[in-house]
Amino acid sequence: MFQREKQPKSINFLETLYDPTDFWSNAYIWLVSIGKYLLIGVQVIVLGVFFARFILDGKNNDLTEEINNKVVLLSNDTWKRNAFLFENYQVLLGDIRNIREGQTINSLQIRELINGIPSSLDLEGLSFSERRVSLRLSSNNLNSVRDYESALKNNPMYEDVKFSITKEDAEISVGVSFYLNTEGEVGGRTEN
Repeated sequence: MFQREKQPKSINFLETLYDPTDFWSNAYIWLVSIGKYLLIGVQVIVLGVFFARFILDGKNNDLTEEINNKVVLLSNDTWKRNAFLFENYQVLLGDIRNIREGQTINSLQIRELINGIPSSLDLEGLSFSERRVSLRLSSNNLNSVRDYESALKNNPMYEDVKFSITKEDAEISVGVSFYLNTEGEVGGRTEN
């Protein structure tokens, strides 16, 4: 049936004793010649990854330790208070910017109101909302209260002036409310 080729019997050790057309022989040749280099290459890669892992783990541990030190530093109560303080400063500066850009400044009007109060009257409270002004005053002299009332009612800068006067013993308490009449406005309405 199948005939095998007969190998010559020889003492020559350099001659091959296998059939070069056989699958196992070819696999053996490939493994001995090319496969060993692939195996060595894979082992070199594995060793490289193994040692790289040591280096990267060392860097990772150093970074983790540095981060933990910074977290401990930032967890300090002084840092927390300072961070809270500076955050409040930032919010305050933002509010100031919003006020400066979008809100009308009423300090001149308030200063004129306070400076217009006679020295015989004591200012106890002041509220200012949009155009409405409310004052709480006290005095010992009714004539100075009457003079101040007539001065406010005769001033074209103020409209709808209302006074409420109460007397307790020698002390006179005065409540004043009025609207500011800004330029170009008459009776609280803008002129057309």
